[in-house]
Amino acid sequence: MTAGRSERIKLALRQIDELLARGSLRDAEAQARRLVAENPLSAPAQFILGITVQSQGRFEQAEPHFARAVTLDGRNVSYLLNYGLCLLSMGRVPEAAAQYGKARSVAPSNFEAVWRNGSFLSRIGHMEAALAAFSKALERAPDGAKQSIRLEVLDCLLSLGRIDEAREHIERFIATTPYRARYLCLLSSMGKHDADSEMFGRVARELARTDLSVVDRSDLMVRRGVMLQARQRFDEAFANFTEGKKLLRAPSVTAAFRQEVDARVAAFGRERLETLVAEHGRSSYRPIFVVGLPRSGTTLAAQIISAHSRAGNAGELETMTYVAAKLSRGKPPEEIGTALGELGGTGIADLAALYESTMRHVVPEKELAVDKMPLNVRFIAEAAILFPNARFVNCTRHPADTFISALQTEMNAAHSYSYDPADYAAYHAQYRRLTAHWDEVLPGRVFTLSYERLVAEPEPTIAALLAYLGLGMEEACLHPERNAGAVTTFSRLQVRAGINASSVARWKPYEGHLGPILASL
Repeated sequence: MTAGRSERIKLALRQIDELLARGSLRDAEAQARRLVAENPLSAPAQFILGITVQSQGRFEQAEPHFARAVTLDGRNVSYLLNYGLCLLSMGRVPEAAAQYGKARSVAPSNFEAVWRNGSFLSRIGHMEAALAAFSKALERAPDGAKQSIRLEVLDCLLSLGRIDEAREHIERFIATTPYRARYLCLLSSMGKHDADSEMFGRVARELARTDLSVVDRSDLMVRRGVMLQARQRFDEAFANFTEGKKLLRAPSVTAAFRQEVDARVAAFGRERLETLVAEHGRSSYRPIFVVGLPRSGTTLAAQIISAHSRAGNAGELETMTYVAAKLSRGKPPEEIGTALGELGGTGIADLAALYESTMRHVVPEKELAVDKMPLNVRFIAEAAILFPNARFVNCTRHPADTFISALQTEMNAAHSYSYDPADYAAYHAQYRRLTAHWDEVLPGRVFTLSYERLVAEPEPTIAALLAYLGLGMEEACLHPERNAGAVTTFSRLQVRAGINASSVARWKPYEGHLGPILASL
C-alpha cells in the first residue's frame, strides 16, 4: 500500500469515528461503505464498517466485515473482541468463545482481552469464571477502565446472590464511580427502603442533579416510586413510574407485534405444522423453552427446573432468534416451507447443531438445558420443527400484576408496551392470541404454568411441571432460592426469596389506573 493511500484511509477512519461519536450512524456507515469499496483489502476499513453496522443493531450484516478484518489481520485484539461480541449478540456462543480465546492468546497481558472475556463469561452465566477474569483485568487496567470493570463485578455479585458483598462494593466505590446513578438504583433495590428512609433522600438528591442522562433519571424515578409504594403512597408511586417511563420517549411496538401474530397464526395451522415437523424435524435434541411476558414468573420457572440434577439454565440468549431467522431465509412465515426446502436437510441439521452446541457450551455436563428467553414464544413453530422433542413452558400471571411489576422495573425500549396500561392491554391481548394458537396447533406440547397456582400450591404444581418434562420430583426443585446458578434477569433478587405469594394481587392499590387492562380480561 502506498503512503498516500495509507494516509487517505487514516483520514477517512478519523472522519467516520467523528460521525460515530456524534451519533450520525447512517452517515458513518455510508462513508465506511465507500472506504471498503475503494480498499477491500484494508482490515481497518472492513473493521470500521462492521462497527458502524453493529452500532445499529444489525449484527448479521456486520459479521462478514468483522470476519474479513480478522482474516486480514488476525493479531489485532480489537478486531477479535468485536467479532466475538457480534457473534455473541446473535447467540452464536461457541464461535464467540473462539474469538475471545484468540484475543487472549494473541495478547495474554492485554487487560482489555481479559476484561472482555470476563464480560463474555458473565453474559453466558459463568459468573465465578467471570469474576476471576475481572480480578485479573483490574490488576492491569488504567484507572478510567477500572470503573467499568467494577460495574460488571457488581452485576456478577448480584447475579450470584452475594448481596452483602454487592452492598459493600457499592458503598466503597459510589463516591468515585461515573455510574453513580446506576449504583444508587442497585443499592436502593437491596433491603427494605421507603419514602421516610435515608435511601429516599439519597435518590432525591441524585435526581436534583442537572447532568443526569435520560436513562439514569428514568431509572431513579422508578426507584423513587418503589419507595413511595412501600409507604402506601400509591398515586405518587404510579406517577413516578409512568413519568419516568415517558422520559424514554420509546415508540410503541404493539402494532408490529400484532402484525407478527397475524402472520404466524395464518402461516402455522395445525395440519401445516404437523407436516413441516414430519418433513424436516430430524434432531433428537430436547431443549426446554421457558416463555412468557417479562415479569410473569419465567425466572422462577427456570430456576425451579434447573434445580433438578438433570437440567441447567442457559439463561436469556439470542440463539433461537438467530436460528429462526436463518430457517426463514428472510421470507415471511407463510413461505417457511419454501425456505426449508431451499435449506435442505443438511442446512437444517446445521442450524439444529448450532443451537445444540450453544446450549451444551453454556450448560455443560447437563442432559437438559433451559432456554429462558421470554419472547421465544414468537418462534415456537420454528423450534417445534427443528426439535420435535422440545418442550415449552408458558408462564402466565394476572396481567395487571405483570404490568405493575414491569412498570417498576428498569426495562428498556424493547419493552415499551409495558410503559402504559392501554398499550400493555393491547400487547397482552396479542400475546394471549398467540399462545392460544400454539395450544391449539401443538396439543400437549405447551405446559401452561400459572404463577398464582405455583405460589399457592407449589408442590403439586412443580410435580406436574417436572412430569411434563419427563423428570422425576426432586426436593431441590421446591427450593429454587438454593439454586447456586447465576440469575441475570431483573428478578435476580426476588427469586432468592424462594416461592411465596407476596407478589400476588399487587395491582389492587393501583386499580384506578389500570382500567384498560382490567377491561381486557
